[in-house]
Amino acid sequence: MLIRTINWVEWCGFILWVLGLGTLMGASPVQAMEKDNDKKVWIVTGVVQYEDLRRVPQATVELRDQEGTVIDFQVTNEGGDFIFAPPERGIYSIRAIQSDLSSESTILKIETDTLLEVRLTLAARQEITLEVVASLPPIQHRASSETFSVSRKDIEELPRGNNIALNDLLLTLPSAVDGGLKQVHIRQDHANFQFRIDGVPVPDTVSSVFTDVISPRTWERADIILGGPEAQFGNKTAAVIDVTTKSGTRPSFGSAQYFGGSNETINPAFEYGGTVGSTFRYYLQNSFTSTNRGINPPTLGKTIFHDQSNQNQTMLRGDWQIDNQNSVTWLFLNSIAKFQIPTQPGLAANPAIVGLIQGNNPGFEPVNSQNIDEYQKENNQYSHMVWRHDWSQDRFFSLAGFFQHSRGTFKTDPFNALSYTQDPDEPFSASDQDRWAYSGGIRFDYSHRLNSDHLVKTGFQIQRTQAVNKTRLSAFLRNGAGDPTGEVISRNGDNRTIGWREEFWIQDQWTPWAQWTFNLGVRFDQIQALTNDGQVSPRVGATYAMTPNHVFHAFYGRLFTPPNLESVPFLQLNTVGTTAEPENLTNTTVEPERAHYFEVGSAHALGDSLSIELTGYYKLNKNLSDAGQFGTTPLLNYFAFKRGWQRGIDLAVKAKFLDNLYGRGNVAWGQCRGKKLQSGYMLLEQNEIDDINSNSGVYCDHMQLVTSSAVLTYRPFSYTTITGQILFGSGLRSSNPGGKTNATHSPSYTTYNLSIEHLLPLWDKYKLLLGFDVINLLDQHVFLNDGEGSIGLGVAHANMPRSFFFRGQFFFGG
Repeated sequence: MLIRTINWVEWCGFILWVLGLGTLMGASPVQAMEKDNDKKVWIVTGVVQYEDLRRVPQATVELRDQEGTVIDFQVTNEGGDFIFAPPERGIYSIRAIQSDLSSESTILKIETDTLLEVRLTLAARQEITLEVVASLPPIQHRASSETFSVSRKDIEELPRGNNIALNDLLLTLPSAVDGGLKQVHIRQDHANFQFRIDGVPVPDTVSSVFTDVISPRTWERADIILGGPEAQFGNKTAAVIDVTTKSGTRPSFGSAQYFGGSNETINPAFEYGGTVGSTFRYYLQNSFTSTNRGINPPTLGKTIFHDQSNQNQTMLRGDWQIDNQNSVTWLFLNSIAKFQIPTQPGLAANPAIVGLIQGNNPGFEPVNSQNIDEYQKENNQYSHMVWRHDWSQDRFFSLAGFFQHSRGTFKTDPFNALSYTQDPDEPFSASDQDRWAYSGGIRFDYSHRLNSDHLVKTGFQIQRTQAVNKTRLSAFLRNGAGDPTGEVISRNGDNRTIGWREEFWIQDQWTPWAQWTFNLGVRFDQIQALTNDGQVSPRVGATYAMTPNHVFHAFYGRLFTPPNLESVPFLQLNTVGTTAEPENLTNTTVEPERAHYFEVGSAHALGDSLSIELTGYYKLNKNLSDAGQFGTTPLLNYFAFKRGWQRGIDLAVKAKFLDNLYGRGNVAWGQCRGKKLQSGYMLLEQNEIDDINSNSGVYCDHMQLVTSSAVLTYRPFSYTTITGQILFGSGLRSSNPGGKTNATHSPSYTTYNLSIEHLLPLWDKYKLLLGFDVINLLDQHVFLNDGEGSIGLGVAHANMPRSFFFRGQFFFGG
């Protein structure tokens, strides 16, 4: 009864919060529209180039008003493009800056034309200082998808600042669901998102769970595509997160910072960026994190058992401008971590199992359940080198070579783990696992602006992956009655797979009229790995800009998503007649997911203080991909449904109430259902298999019906920032005892986070930033998932209780 009451309180609070957010964000545009129904939105687009007409990525472009005040700034993308929306008629100046280069200031006269195009050329400059208070960004009016941009400023204003974990940062995106184990599920997909740096997709690690290989601390910005991907984007497509990392500048800059507090958290970090001569830029960053809450534990509240983790991350980047047409970028990422596997106190050892172990080990006595010693080590390195060549301002290509090593080693505590078996009639065992993978490949991207109507992009990617899984399994034999008997036996299984993936694509951004843009493309994917498969995937998108501030888009595309080769599946070990024998011995290979994807949406700028983006999507799947944690090891294993679908709607809002008060929020509704089991029989219980194979199928375990988040930032003084954050989830799937698999859900929850930071200008170019953060302000205790109640989750995972953190960052140079 208490849980039901809490649910009603949570839902009522959530509904009131949504209504209040809508009221607050709705007041400003309504008043503005009543005041000036004829108010226009002006768009300024442009390109930054060198004197030899090569386009310039990562250049800062600033827009100033007639008094010389900077009202907005942006960083150019890989094609040197930028876009602004001046707030009103008037005289403006615009200028580009990169390292020791800058462009001439171009004067813009905003009167009647709603769309202006500018070309800025970089040349030698003198040092300047930039301080920016930006307005809301203009609508991207040529992308047939839902797009977002996360800047360094957006990250630094969140609770915990740039110390935020990658998964917590992703939870600010629409429809992003917290799955525990640092997993984030976007648009009802099980993860299925890809990271890119310099346009190069970063291969998955063997765990794809814990390690923030791409730390938000190193981001300059990220351009994010939710659904509707162009033909150049393949493999993982639920979200494409294209990261532009920090790079060196002249004058050089650096910082040293410390973050720590609750849960015995300490996190020192250091970064430095600069130049060598006029042609080479460099950046380096290192951080170390230690906490006693490395993994979401199976216990509520502050009590932590065996959950210590240590992690070190390093990033190195170098940019070399060889000549007027050629540049080379080198990037190296390193992450090394060790995680203890959290335990539960107060469990009772199974006397029958303890007796069997003592039969050959008379001195064995099981430790208390909270002292079971299982842990996982992770070791990940990634590097790429990208050569960019510009024939002209309209023709350029990039050629990249990349390599990744990833290893995850799980060590069990076999006798103690077996001693706490709850139901010996079900399959049980304890196992060590050692997974590692080497991935390498090349990628080529070519862009050609044929004329003002056509921008053609084409390219290919070839990748080779060698993956190994070594399993050392401990179990018992079963006698004729099915009872465990004898001593602990060992079963070994090694699996080595070499796989290839080839991708080819061509696409055209066709703009036959000023208001219409068509994104037309086709890609071909081929794999030789667990299976030999391929697919030709057409992608068609249309965007209609009724006005610069009211844009509509529609998209249809075929998607092809092979399972992660880095997460090598179990072999069917010789487990027949043992306690490790699965309930169903069917052994089929996971096949690639194939999908028809549909999306429609619109984006609206209401005045210069509010923007709204509404998107609906539907995905029809063959071999719907899923993954789960089976047993205590956090290393995931993939399985698939024969058929499935995902659907949903999300609403995203950005608002600027005052120059010093602004925020963003989103709310999403979605569903995912899978029918008939294609693979993974060995991983599931027979009752789960029966439910999946029923006519109606089951809801996916990573499905959450309603998800929402919001961030509100207030700057009461020039150097003081206060930020509040809300995260809401209606609860992941679960089931009642004896009920159908995933037929119900865990309790809903709302998490409130708060931070305050103050910047202290010191002497010369030195500054000190001090911050204080509270996570889970109301100390709500909830299970993000409840383990055995859903498919593929052997252990429950609880949220973080109320925690306090302090941070300080000392800036020098720049």
